[in-house]
Amino acid sequence: MFDYRSSQLLEELLSYPEKNVQELKRKMKLSNRQFHYDLKKMNDGLEELDLPIVQLDGMNLNVPDSLLKSVPFEVISDTKLVYTEEQRIYLIYLYTFIRQEPVSNLHYQLILNVSRNTALSDIKKVRSFCEEEEIDLLYSRLDGYHLWGVEENKRRLASIAINRLLPFPFAEKAIRRLFEEWRVEFNVEAISKLLEKTAKENQVQYVMDRLEELAYYLAFVQVRQRKETILYTEEQLSVITQHPYYQIGRMLAENLFQQPNTEEATFVTIQLLAAFQGSMTDWIDSYLENMAVELMDRVEKQTLVEIPNREEMQRTLYQHLVPAYYRIQFRVPISNPMVDKIKAQHTELYSIVKEALQPIAIRTKQPISEEEVGFFTIHFGSQIKVKHSKTYRAILVCLNGISSSLMMKAQLAQIFPKLTLTQNYSVDEFMSIDSASFDIVFSTVPLVCPKPVHIIAPLLSAVEKNQLIQAVQRDLPELVAWNISMESIMTTIKRYTTVKDETALYEALFSKIWSTISPERSYQPMLSELLTEDMMQITNEPIKWEEAIRLTAEPLRKNGSIENSYIEAMVQKVKENGTYIYIGKGIAIPHARPEDGVNQVGMSLLRVNQPVYLLDNEQYPVELFICLAAIDSQTHLKALSQLTKLLSNKEAIKQFKELQSNEELYAFIKKEEELG
Repeated sequence: MFDYRSSQLLEELLSYPEKNVQELKRKMKLSNRQFHYDLKKMNDGLEELDLPIVQLDGMNLNVPDSLLKSVPFEVISDTKLVYTEEQRIYLIYLYTFIRQEPVSNLHYQLILNVSRNTALSDIKKVRSFCEEEEIDLLYSRLDGYHLWGVEENKRRLASIAINRLLPFPFAEKAIRRLFEEWRVEFNVEAISKLLEKTAKENQVQYVMDRLEELAYYLAFVQVRQRKETILYTEEQLSVITQHPYYQIGRMLAENLFQQPNTEEATFVTIQLLAAFQGSMTDWIDSYLENMAVELMDRVEKQTLVEIPNREEMQRTLYQHLVPAYYRIQFRVPISNPMVDKIKAQHTELYSIVKEALQPIAIRTKQPISEEEVGFFTIHFGSQIKVKHSKTYRAILVCLNGISSSLMMKAQLAQIFPKLTLTQNYSVDEFMSIDSASFDIVFSTVPLVCPKPVHIIAPLLSAVEKNQLIQAVQRDLPELVAWNISMESIMTTIKRYTTVKDETALYEALFSKIWSTISPERSYQPMLSELLTEDMMQITNEPIKWEEAIRLTAEPLRKNGSIENSYIEAMVQKVKENGTYIYIGKGIAIPHARPEDGVNQVGMSLLRVNQPVYLLDNEQYPVELFICLAAIDSQTHLKALSQLTKLLSNKEAIKQFKELQSNEELYAFIKKEEELG
């Protein structure tokens, strides 16, 4: 039998057959044990139906083509379904909502395929669910289980149950069974076509997803309407019966219900007002049109951001505002599964929009639900971005060289995404810059400056990055996206588990926490696309530093990426500027300027088994030379960022230096990229 999780797994696999195990576990929030249990249960259900099963191949799942073509959801019988507790609550309510005779516990057991005790437990939970709308689920020997309360509230709760049930797998099959058990017609398809025809004839459109929800809702009310109707106040009737949509609602009610009265025509009109997007082309609600303008003004004032295209924004906001206003006024529920994510990711904008909507809450005398605020937040968020009151600018000061400054820039951009970084300056250039033009300085050498100066190496370890974050946080707190010390994280981890390799864990956690997605640019090659096997060399011979630079660059010269002039420029710059190419840990990155003879972006590597001393100085022993040929300051940034990450990992460097072939070196780079 299929339960919710196994059916959800099947639905995921049929929708996206290329998914691997890790992706599915992450998306469905399953442990390894839960995943394998669900996979077995799903395959057992498929075998019962004589359908091909899904095979597990390592970390991948093989979905047979014959399964994709068999449409298994249509052949799974009701008796092979097991519902979740949440689904059962909604199904019990809806089953009772359209009951045709007294309902007993046995009815619930049969419709849900559960035991007597489970049904009794579910009934208690349904009663709690009913409390949302001040409804009671009562029982008597004469009437069995039945709903008690105001009809408007009963219908509203039915709408909530339908909206929450529809996203589940097999929802349509489960709902259809309710109608079959009571031997009443399930007219969803006919109602849906009628709704589409109504919209087309009146040149209006439905809000996304509202058509399906409304069709199901009206199918239930169509059965329910034969027994009870809603009693509206005179004020409510006056508002709706004078609305241009009322005639549409009345005609639709006549098609749906037997001899509908004014109340039922009003009910249908309200549902249309809550579902249509905007208004008929020849009718505009002046109040809501003005409210759209007021909403924009209020949001602009709170965010200090000017909406770029007010005319277009006013048009689309009005279209959204019309149905939302009537949903709020008549408490028509709407489902917004994204609301928690919206509140978490757009907390500031959500709060601003919620406050901006208060005039509508005051006018309608109704609270505005989180779901509605969420949809308005998305609407404004698509047009504007909340700006911070200040943009922080940073100056980079580094000894002459593109690679060192770009490494600094790549690392700083990763851990301080809110920071605007300038190009590299020399010490002399920096001394002539007005301090009012920047907020913070990152330098490889000490500087005298009225603004905060942070001394950093071109290549930072995870520990050094964390220390820098904490230091910058003290100067400019808004630059730090997440002010939690890595040490506190490590302390917490060690309190509850045994750590085998603290250094490796520290670096891995830091990389995951502080990695950010780079902004889109023109194509930038990966490190493995530049440092291919033919760009790598290993030598056991003792050589001088000049020869080492020339030998490192030779593969780039051979393939035409650089000219001889570039090689000589790299050697000359070391003579003139000292050991600036040395970035520590036995690594040097020789480079010169693009205009010195670079034809195309490239990298090459030389591993020496006998240390080479830069400028014959034993304080600078080099085991890895990596030549960088840059055509600009952007194209090779991705590869450089990946190289920076690799070289900041002590364990990775140690392993890298022990490899003895180009094939091993290249395989290691590819592996590190994939772990990325």
